[in-house]
Amino acid sequence: MLDLARMTWSFLWLSLICVGGGLGVVPELERQVADHHQWVTARKFLDGYTLSQLTPGPNMLVAVFVGYRAHGLAGALFACTAMFLPVSILTAVIARHWETLRERPWALACERALAPIGIGLMGAGVYTLARSGVQDWATGALALLAAVVLYGRWLPPIALVLAAGFVGWLAGL
Repeated sequence: MLDLARMTWSFLWLSLICVGGGLGVVPELERQVADHHQWVTARKFLDGYTLSQLTPGPNMLVAVFVGYRAHGLAGALFACTAMFLPVSILTAVIARHWETLRERPWALACERALAPIGIGLMGAGVYTLARSGVQDWATGALALLAAVVLYGRWLPPIALVLAAGFVGWLAGL
């Protein structure tokens, strides 16, 4: 029961630092769930994150995956609630008043300051996921090929994810 409470608290405070979207919190999320508390391994975290990308909804559904792996259905429900409810309420309150506040100097400064922070955090998230997923030359080549195809916009992202997953599966990666 104590570990379930610890997990809920971890997702609660992590949800409040999701600057720039969920990808921005991935490095700290992986550190907490895989390294510090060991609810899942780094590889299982990557698998859960990938699965959350394929499902409709926010990419932080990885919290539900981790909660379920650690504490079953109760863990999934508590993780989901802790990850989404507080920030949803906070977002609703801020959005309701943002139109009247956005022209104030402090609000403009916040918007300008949060953009590069969000970009940096997203870059750290990509690095964290790549560190877990790219293990050798074959996975590195597959990741590089996927990046080139994505950059060239030759395939829709979902088709690229499915194709890369299929190629990885065929190669036994």
